[in-house]
Amino acid sequence: MARWLLCFALGAFGCRPATIAEAEAKGDVAWLEQNGNPDAVAALGRLADKDPKASTALRSRGFDAFAFRAAWAAVLRESAWGSAMLHEALADPKLADLAASGMGRRESHLLAFLADLDGALVRLSASTQNFNVSSVLASVGPPARQTIERRLVDASTRAAMCRGIASSDAETDAHNALLSVPEKARDDPACVDAVARVAAQDESALTWLGERGEPGLLSAAGKDDSLPCAKLHVAWVKAFVARPASLYPALTVPLGYALKRCAAEMDGVLADAIVRLPATHGVVVEAIDPWANYGGALRATCAALVSVASGRDTAVVRERASDALFHACKAPG
Repeated sequence: MARWLLCFALGAFGCRPATIAEAEAKGDVAWLEQNGNPDAVAALGRLADKDPKASTALRSRGFDAFAFRAAWAAVLRESAWGSAMLHEALADPKLADLAASGMGRRESHLLAFLADLDGALVRLSASTQNFNVSSVLASVGPPARQTIERRLVDASTRAAMCRGIASSDAETDAHNALLSVPEKARDDPACVDAVARVAAQDESALTWLGERGEPGLLSAAGKDDSLPCAKLHVAWVKAFVARPASLYPALTVPLGYALKRCAAEMDGVLADAIVRLPATHGVVVEAIDPWANYGGALRATCAALVSVASGRDTAVVRERASDALFHACKAPG
């Protein structure tokens, strides 16, 4: 009451709002703009639905991510100023990625910005500031499938698009796009990393990696901690079962990487392959480094190698199996 009386006595210019809620209720754009914290900027966004001065104030804060969050909130309220602000910012290379950072993920309203996101990624292809654009694009879902595939095929946007697909925001359909494009469209370190990350969270992608993924992708998965060893085990079970024996030689290097990082988890895979799939013998003995002991983790594999060393395989395979038994299979220490 005392504050109200003081404000009344001082007149209209004598007492300014004390809180963001009060400023919003009074429509005090200047106060909210000067305050500038996230809640004040959000309040400006709500005022902008009916007061053009508020939308102008938000546009003047072009390098403030919270202004674009306010614009996205306006899009969800079906308020035209928010869409206009985001369309304009996405067309500006200096603002596009910041604008995308304020947009939602996996929301139907994103469809209206599909062309803007596509164009923004092309314009930002030579920049490192494009992760938010690509991750939003990867989150759109099936309507963005052709756009995502186009960005993967285009070498200038491939790496950026793969980083977006690897993000936690990406929809399953974006994962499928990465796996369905021609092998050349995954020819980038960012795409190789994306496949490993996607396989770690998507069972269908893990199956694809094991059964059909390029050997280079299996190599990367063997080296990359983003794919847990338990998942790598599953991929290799599928690889040996699904792939024809004629392709086994190409798996030697990838298998070596898998063994080096995940010996314990790969032990059962190798032992089972030796017993059930004789065509794998050459690959297995080549992949085992005879001068590494793998921490004593290859117990089942070493037990199975005895039959290879004394079996009917070629002399080279038998010799490699013997080397592994006398060196890699010895207990550490």
